[in-house]
Amino acid sequence: MNFQTLSLRETGAVLEITLKNPPINLMSAKMVEELFQLTGYLINNRDIRVVVIDSADPDFFVAHFDLEDLESSASDPSKASRYPDINVLQSLGLSWQNLPQVKIAKVDGRCRGGGFEFILALDMRFASASSLFCFPEASAGFLASGGGTTRVALAAGPARGLEVLLSARDFTAAEAERYGLINRCLPDGELDAYVADLVERVARRSPEVVGMHRAVFGQAFSPVVEPLFAAMTAENDGMRAGLAGTEMQAAMAAHLKLGQTREVELDLPASMTTLTAKN
Repeated sequence: MNFQTLSLRETGAVLEITLKNPPINLMSAKMVEELFQLTGYLINNRDIRVVVIDSADPDFFVAHFDLEDLESSASDPSKASRYPDINVLQSLGLSWQNLPQVKIAKVDGRCRGGGFEFILALDMRFASASSLFCFPEASAGFLASGGGTTRVALAAGPARGLEVLLSARDFTAAEAERYGLINRCLPDGELDAYVADLVERVARRSPEVVGMHRAVFGQAFSPVVEPLFAAMTAENDGMRAGLAGTEMQAAMAAHLKLGQTREVELDLPASMTTLTAKN
């Protein structure tokens, strides 16, 4: 398989996926399309037992969703989800969540917005101590609506969830671990070895054994399924309200005018503070 934004390395029962969308690894519509395409491959390839996702950019795991693609999809009904209550990013997360493989995110760098939403849908998340996590949406007049607001609330609880979402600041990997958003924060230089050891162990488990565990988890969390979809519907309502309002439109226009550049994105919360102060 040849992808524009994904690089694949399949070794035995393990598939390693590297996200590569220079210059700052934005989650583009193309990346979303290719991640959807990959779900079909994984559904039909049960020989793969573990999937590990990392990034080609040392500074950005994923910067955030590409604002130009967001603007385009908002104005083009053909790019919307086929289900009105579930948008494309939510559907992507749900599709990956339900894959039979064990999915692991290995974050070394900044993981914000749509990228953060995507990894919250995976089974496990590990990060280097220097990594940063952020939902910047509130500073631009809307909310994380690709499943992020819902999943943060479930993982961190309402108090910490609102802190993460409404502060729109960068959270360290140590904070993200403390808040239950990632499995572990590992010292810089130890991330690869730890994840490699874990992957080797998990890859030894048969699909049947993994399935036994998933069946128990499915029953344990079955009462959450209906509220999960209701919350995602509310995310969509919030996103539509943001798109219809002047605050989000002005913030997006200002950000696009400034540019989605490495200089702007390295400290995105500070850049957003400057942008909103001018508007």
